[in-house]
Amino acid sequence: MNLQETTALRKIMAMKKRIRIVQGGTSAGKTFDILLDELNEAILQKGILTTIMSDTMPNLRHGAMRDFLKICNETNIIQVAEWNSTYSTLTLPNRSVIEFYSADSEDALGARRDRLFINEANRITKEAFDQLEVRTEQKITLDFNPSNKFWAHDLLTRPDVDFVKLNYLDNEALSDNIRNTLELRKGDGTSNWWRVYGLGEIGSLEGNVYEGWIPYDEIPKTAILKRYGVDFGFSNDPTAVVAVYEDEDESLYLKTELCAVKMLTPDLIKRLQTLPDGLFVCDNARPEIIAEMQANGLRAIPSNKTAGEKMNGKRYNIELVMRRKIHYLATDKELESEYLTYAWRKKKDGTIIDEPVDGNDHILDALAYAVRDMERKPIQYASLR
Repeated sequence: MNLQETTALRKIMAMKKRIRIVQGGTSAGKTFDILLDELNEAILQKGILTTIMSDTMPNLRHGAMRDFLKICNETNIIQVAEWNSTYSTLTLPNRSVIEFYSADSEDALGARRDRLFINEANRITKEAFDQLEVRTEQKITLDFNPSNKFWAHDLLTRPDVDFVKLNYLDNEALSDNIRNTLELRKGDGTSNWWRVYGLGEIGSLEGNVYEGWIPYDEIPKTAILKRYGVDFGFSNDPTAVVAVYEDEDESLYLKTELCAVKMLTPDLIKRLQTLPDGLFVCDNARPEIIAEMQANGLRAIPSNKTAGEKMNGKRYNIELVMRRKIHYLATDKELESEYLTYAWRKKKDGTIIDEPVDGNDHILDALAYAVRDMERKPIQYASLR
């Protein structure tokens, strides 16, 4: 890990107002540098309480908390401070405390503190922020990837708000491998994914096939596994498997179970056999793989599509998905990437054509197979149950 001073860190430390909003793309260093700033301030001020927060504790542990502990180890702070893993708190020799809380914990919103950092602020509600704001004495920092406009952008008109927008070019500590990987996804520079994660700009779903999908952290206990959608690939295109759960209100919860290239059929079958029992609705272009799945005890059927359907069939599948309220796992970056970039084709003059762009749509195709099959009458599966 490189603790060098970066442009991102200088921009973050230059903000002086009470509320500091840091909008940025992936690998911009925003979370890492905010944590550095908070640790530095806790060392300089005696006896202050700083709260690091996100929507859930799992997201904190896998994100901001992991980065924070790496910083503490790299700077040897951990040798002179006391880390309490039970309560997720760091107590410094000057009696300053840095604590990690999730917004969904019972007492998080009612507690008071001196400083607050809300990581991935777009995952918490405006009502939660309002309660946190009035209980924070000194400073509040928010960071997020701008996949869409949300309540934090409404704060920008306030006189006590500073704002900075960062992208990967502001992070000189970024490895060449990560930088090159990002730039390989740039394409022609017009995709929604590149706008959000490459440039740190607010995403726009105008012209996209789907919109209004909602991130979730846990599938509701009332949701039932209905189908697995399977889209076969191999060398360039991945094999994608998505689990589709349906709640009592007919909204859908999606979970990508597999998205991998060069997956041999025996390995695919072994992977699918580890999943909860369900009906696999598969791309019908590979009947031999479906037959092998069936021979190995998997309930697998071909999707209801024919070569003659071509684009009309794909539009029909999309329409069926559009009718549903869709939730996707917040940490499912493969699915989120497809969702953000799945757009209608455009003519040279910018006119939108009623035809989706092929390419980055493998999980979405698998989803369409599953949803279309869910519309069929149950009697058609009597022999499979």
